[in-house]
Amino acid sequence: MEPLIIKATDESPGINFDKNLGKFMIFGKSYPEEVRRFFDPVLLWLEQYAQEPNDETKFEFRLEYYNSATATMLLEIIYILERIVNDMGKKVTVIWNYLEGDDDMLDTGKEYSEMVNIPFEFKIIEDY
Repeated sequence: MEPLIIKATDESPGINFDKNLGKFMIFGKSYPEEVRRFFDPVLLWLEQYAQEPNDETKFEFRLEYYNSATATMLLEIIYILERIVNDMGKKVTVIWNYLEGDDDMLDTGKEYSEMVNIPFEFKIIEDY
C-alpha cells in the first residue's frame, strides 16, 4: 500500500500515513474551503487500510486548530479506526496532542474518546 503524504498549507492539514512504517499522523491547521474535497482521499486511503490493517495502529492527531466541518471529518476517521478494532480484532490507539493550557483541544479529544470504544492517549506538547 502506497503511503499517503499531503503537505500542510496555511488552511489544510498535513497528512502522513505510511502503513509500512506504522506512521499515521494528521497535523497543522484545518479549515479548507472544501473540506469534503480535501478529506475524501484521506478517508478512502483509511478505508483501504482498514481492509488489511497492521496488527497495531497508533494514530496521531496533532492539530493546532480546526473548524467544525473538519471536526465532522475527524469523527469519520475515528469511526474507521474503531471498525479496525471491532471488525478486524486489531489494536488501535489514538494519540491526541494538545498544548499545555489548551483546554478546548483537550476537551474535544475527550469528547471524541467517549464516542468510541478505542483507547486515547492525551499528550501535552510544547509546540506544533
